[in-house]
Amino acid sequence: MVEKKKPLVLVVEDDPNSQMLVKFFLRDNYDTYFAVSVTEAKEKLDNQPVELILLDLSLEGQEDGLDLVRYLRKTKRWKDILIIAVTAHAFTADREKCLAAGCDDYLAKPYRKADLLEKMKQFV
Repeated sequence: MVEKKKPLVLVVEDDPNSQMLVKFFLRDNYDTYFAVSVTEAKEKLDNQPVELILLDLSLEGQEDGLDLVRYLRKTKRWKDILIIAVTAHAFTADREKCLAAGCDDYLAKPYRKADLLEKMKQFV
């Protein structure tokens, strides 16, 4: 029996505990790999075709998650990649900023596994 390949998700998240939680939540349905900064995310995207990005806004380095979104939306290769902002920035204005920058959807931390999987299922 041929095993169905799982969709590959890039998780851009600099908090190790959040990384472990996402990996645990997604392990049955998705393959994951991680980047802790915008620079590392760009490098990883150049080396792996991903179906979706889960993106924290607060990251290591000079740039934040919205900087990455704006870069991806201007880059021909990545302009259509699916991006879900997953962030502790939970105000309505934060959600609107994420969507205006080009995120496809938004999920506030803390979130439940079912909420994350349901949101991802809408896109993948």
